[in-house]
Amino acid sequence: MPLNVNRPAYRYATAAILACLAPGSKLAGQTPCSAEAAALIGSAWQAYRADSIETADERFARADGLCRRNLDAKVGLGYTALRQGRLRAADSVFRIVTGADSTNADGWDGLSVTAYRRGDRQTALRAAQRALKLNPGNQDVRDLLLKLDPDWERAPRGAPIRPSALAVPARTRGDHFEVPDGSGWSRFFIKGVNMGVALPGKFPSEFPTDSTLYAGWLDTIATMGANSLRVYTILPATFYRAVRGWNLTHPNRALWLIHGVWTELPPGDDFDNREWKAQFRAEMRRVVDLLHGAASIPVRPGHAGGRYDADVSRWTLAYIIGREWEPFAVKAFDAKHRGTSAYRGRFLEVARGGAMDLWMAAQCDYLLGYEMDTWNAIRPIAYTNWPTLDPLSHITESNKDEERAWRKKAGRVIPGEELEYENDAISLDAMVVRSTAKNPAGWFASFHAYPYYPDFMVLDPDYNRARSSEGLSTYFGYLKELVRHHAGIPLVIAEYGVPSSRGMAHWQPQGWHHGGHDEMDQAHIDARLTREIRESGAAGGIIFAWIDEWFKKNWIVVDYEIPLENTRQWHNLMDAEQNYGILGMYAGEDGRTPVPGGEVSQWLALPVLQRNRDAAVAAPVALGVGWDESYVYLAVELEGMKDRPIRWDSAGLRIALDTYRRDRGQHQLPGGIVSSDIGFEFLADFRSPDDAQLLITPDYNQYAGANAIVNGDDYGAFARRPVTITSRDDGRLDSLFVITNRARFGRDGSFFPSMGYNRGRLRFGTAQASSLSDWYYDQTAGLLELRLPWALLNVSDPSTGTLLFEEKPPGGIGTAQSDGFRIGVYAYGKANGGGIIGALPALNRDGRWSADEFETWTWPTWDAPHWHQRLKPVYDSLAAVWDNGKD
Repeated sequence: MPLNVNRPAYRYATAAILACLAPGSKLAGQTPCSAEAAALIGSAWQAYRADSIETADERFARADGLCRRNLDAKVGLGYTALRQGRLRAADSVFRIVTGADSTNADGWDGLSVTAYRRGDRQTALRAAQRALKLNPGNQDVRDLLLKLDPDWERAPRGAPIRPSALAVPARTRGDHFEVPDGSGWSRFFIKGVNMGVALPGKFPSEFPTDSTLYAGWLDTIATMGANSLRVYTILPATFYRAVRGWNLTHPNRALWLIHGVWTELPPGDDFDNREWKAQFRAEMRRVVDLLHGAASIPVRPGHAGGRYDADVSRWTLAYIIGREWEPFAVKAFDAKHRGTSAYRGRFLEVARGGAMDLWMAAQCDYLLGYEMDTWNAIRPIAYTNWPTLDPLSHITESNKDEERAWRKKAGRVIPGEELEYENDAISLDAMVVRSTAKNPAGWFASFHAYPYYPDFMVLDPDYNRARSSEGLSTYFGYLKELVRHHAGIPLVIAEYGVPSSRGMAHWQPQGWHHGGHDEMDQAHIDARLTREIRESGAAGGIIFAWIDEWFKKNWIVVDYEIPLENTRQWHNLMDAEQNYGILGMYAGEDGRTPVPGGEVSQWLALPVLQRNRDAAVAAPVALGVGWDESYVYLAVELEGMKDRPIRWDSAGLRIALDTYRRDRGQHQLPGGIVSSDIGFEFLADFRSPDDAQLLITPDYNQYAGANAIVNGDDYGAFARRPVTITSRDDGRLDSLFVITNRARFGRDGSFFPSMGYNRGRLRFGTAQASSLSDWYYDQTAGLLELRLPWALLNVSDPSTGTLLFEEKPPGGIGTAQSDGFRIGVYAYGKANGGGIIGALPALNRDGRWSADEFETWTWPTWDAPHWHQRLKPVYDSLAAVWDNGKD
């Protein structure tokens, strides 16, 4: 919270002087001080108000030396220490003041701000409450209290009273859910939305606390036709108040909650770790109590807290506890507890199963027992599962030992540690769990299932023959087998969908990849997946996710997003995980961000980096450069080309980018027609609207590239590698090819080759035609428009100006601080061996760029991103599938 630097000054400057000058007078029981000290305190506050903090500090110190027992100078010293960032000193001074005089409002005020900045939220909350009690009109303290605990003013409820009648707000019957309809029970198909709520610039635990924001979201989601919301963890109390408010005022469009209980892996993969399990169960109790509107949760780092007084239990359909467990952890736990095969609980039982099956049943049983004993209520429950731990067997998915054996037999290289889990080595099976006679609510299975991963989803021969009513679908084949296995209980697909990202992380045969979709593709695919979930016989689906969350990370890019905690500050279009949202979160200010084929004035308004006064027709004469939290924008003006098309059959255009160390990089550009004192890391080559790509100097490539694939095998090219820049004159520039699906052997020895794609292909077109358009030529203005994602240029964190670079690769991945970009442009002819039409900056007589001719482009860093939001087309496609709320 920014400190209002003047807030104590006006009160104390006058009060201190009067207290010190009046003979025998005291201020709040203090010892009066001399006239000299009083004058120093008054002049110190004047300096403080004028932002002369060092002067103020020196005068407060002199006054304190003259009058040790008077607190006025100490208050001033505390605030000057706070302004100078000396938090420990400020904390010590304010504790002295409040200890000597418990009625000193400014002392408590200062202590609250100091504690907040030091991360001591409990002390900050206590001090702020005390400060406000002493000075109820202090709005700054009120604002701080809202940050610390949005519910600090709400009166706590009394002790919970257990209702006499059993509440069963929902139940399972066979393969579906049922809810009360006034006269009995009616079938309920889940049409849900997963509620990730981290806004751009925020950590995942920095939840919005504005109830009007949640109320607006609920209105929009319900209007789309959804009937359910899935919540992974405890959200602020304002969210539950918004849910209750919406459901009370819209009973025919109520949104049911499916609530999670979140936890991380236990220490040493020991799920019986006493302290860890106790914390997990404590979180269960908190979730149950808050849903009944009777929880007071202390503010804890990384968690929502406050007073939860909105009873939403009547609209809570079910629980899905836990998270996607890593196979190695389940495998280790099962191995440690061999011999344990049965569990008998009050509400759930397992006749025979693995240790982790029993453990999950026991945790679910504990939650049901707590809600029954405390609130006389029960509802369906499940645990989170995913294909990596599914109970099915997949012939195309070998474990590590099987993979190595087949590679050895085939004489192929045995790679090192693959960057994925063993996806068919261990399982969790909800079918070994049964409800007891005491459980009228029932049990179900919950799966996160996407169409593109694991590889067995796209390789299994039976899945590749599967057809839904809409055609061939490996995803439908998997869903049908999953539903068959879980016959007799509901199966919920609790996560599904595809992201509208430029980057792709995994290939899928129907084109339903992990990324690489524009927003219209996302809309069509998500709608089809939604229909196929229903056709498969599942009990419902919960789309992932409500908003784009910038903090997310994905295996194919995560090692290159450095520092990792700063991914929230910028939008990585190459990271599929950041782009699943129905409500898109976009960089920059709405309506002011240039887009290919959009308002040409926004491109022409980009600051000009380079300009030529004399140039041939079709030659570049000006280069404008801009940025936002997603892209670098380049606008190239071509001389004499207004209202004229580019003759791509006879000419091309190239943009060379030096992103770090002008002395390193490629000094000889392709074709041998341009050389440069400056070395370039990247070259955008525009040969035609159908043939344009970004190339990279080989040693600066994040991935091994297409050359790493030999006879379909990637030979370890999946591994991460450091990136560096050497000085070279060989003219070589590589594609930005990346392997998305590694080469692998199936259990039966079948070999499946690597698959990948060229990340550097540049898509021509308007942003209106495709949200993934990279470039466009505006014929009317004679302007080439290009936007490049930061990550495509090896910028690891634009918010801090950090990019990838290793001086001497030690096997890790290093970074450096950007020294700015140098950018050159040239048009070239294609006929008769080609030649330079024109260049920006101009070439010398030897056809070489001189380093002195280049301007350096830099961008400012930031600690709070600019962003705007809008609904993506997937909103309308889902609304059509869900028929605006009609079942």
